[in-house]
Amino acid sequence: MATQVTVNTRVEESIALGQGRQSLDRSVGYSGSLMTFLATGEETQGKFALIEAVARKGNVPPPHIHHWEEETFYVLEGAMTVSVGDCTIKATPGTMVVVPRHTVHSFVIESAELRVLILLTPAGMEGWFKEFSVAAPAMTLPPPAETPHSEIQEMLAAAPKYGIEFVLPKK
Repeated sequence: MATQVTVNTRVEESIALGQGRQSLDRSVGYSGSLMTFLATGEETQGKFALIEAVARKGNVPPPHIHHWEEETFYVLEGAMTVSVGDCTIKATPGTMVVVPRHTVHSFVIESAELRVLILLTPAGMEGWFKEFSVAAPAMTLPPPAETPHSEIQEMLAAAPKYGIEFVLPKK
């Protein structure tokens, strides 16, 4: 006797993007780096955001935690050292580093320039980069940026809105 099984399936709408990577209207200068938004939460139904970032040696974010998303780095060119919790990972072209939610992390760019893909799952944190950036005037690395004290205070105040927690050094 054959048994018939009915499976409740739901087909989700597929997502297709095709802007290309060299799109000035999708690029910003953020803290001395050039970021191009390849896919945003608005385009992916909130599932993910994908950013291509080009940055130079000396561009080091403070240790921080993302409470709402995983952050994945895929190195295309250059080298970086990523601190994830108690681990230190030397990342060169082809290396992928996944930072789980709720994990303290930071990185140091070891090469003169770094080109990396940043995958945020789910989407949302790309809003942070947009809020604290300026329109890119060209598809080139902007000059090094010094963040004024007033902008640092704004960033600290806005962090909870994006599920970000900055980890201050222990005294």
